[in-house]
Amino acid sequence: MPGIAVADDVARIAILISVYGALAMAGLLLFLVMRRDRKERAATVTAELTRALTREIMGAGENVAASPAFRQARPAERLAAISHLVQLLRGEDRDRLVALTEEQGLLKDALRRARRSQQRQQIDALRLLGGIGGDQAVTTLDAVLREDPRLDTRLEAASLLARLDALPQPDELIEHLALRSARITPLHRTLFRLIASRHPAELFALARSEDLPPAVRALVIDALGWTEDFSALPLLAAAASDPHAPVRLAALDSATKLGHPGSAGWIMPLLRDPVPRSAPARSAPAKSCASAMAYPP
Repeated sequence: MPGIAVADDVARIAILISVYGALAMAGLLLFLVMRRDRKERAATVTAELTRALTREIMGAGENVAASPAFRQARPAERLAAISHLVQLLRGEDRDRLVALTEEQGLLKDALRRARRSQQRQQIDALRLLGGIGGDQAVTTLDAVLREDPRLDTRLEAASLLARLDALPQPDELIEHLALRSARITPLHRTLFRLIASRHPAELFALARSEDLPPAVRALVIDALGWTEDFSALPLLAAAASDPHAPVRLAALDSATKLGHPGSAGWIMPLLRDPVPRSAPARSAPAKSCASAMAYPP
């Protein structure tokens, strides 16, 4: 009968769909298992190679470039092993690895991407260079700080140069980060505090300048306390009577950092400054002043 024949055809089609569907699912499952197995094998090989590279880099001394694992590894694998070790080492051992990285040309791709690639790739390259250091990295980061058209990229370069203790002088930093027009952030204050001990004379000259915007002047005054130079006290005393509140508050914080009893005469009136300031923030300078006054100058 026609009805029965149609039903048989439908049943056969359903069976075929089920069979082929099961085969497809089995094939997909097999593919996923094989891919996971490949990844696990590759991860095992990479881990073994990394361990071998680490042993050779740390134990082969000047002959590391001729060691078996180092020659077998790809440049990216060599760089990954070295960049990890660089974070753990200091002194001559770290300098040796940085020199090895430059001699082997392992930073070539990062140096290129730091200047020419898309911003996300550029930032990754800059961070890699900042993590390793060396002359090539510092030169490239400094060039990005001076020449890159994007302000956020220049700020990233500045923070990495600070990590390498290679920031330029404060007046150059003001120019390259467009601080005369930019909003001052805690990162800017950190950068200036980090260069204070290396460029105290330049900071003193800027503190005497009369053409700085109040926000930038406050930044400079704040950094004076980190020079650990008591000759900054007259500049701080002058800043304590500045008509702009951020400058006065920076003078108070800077004097607190120095902790010299000679600043007590103008710190105490400044604690009564009408500009809103939290109780903990007011108490810190007072305690510092009291502690300093307990000792002779």
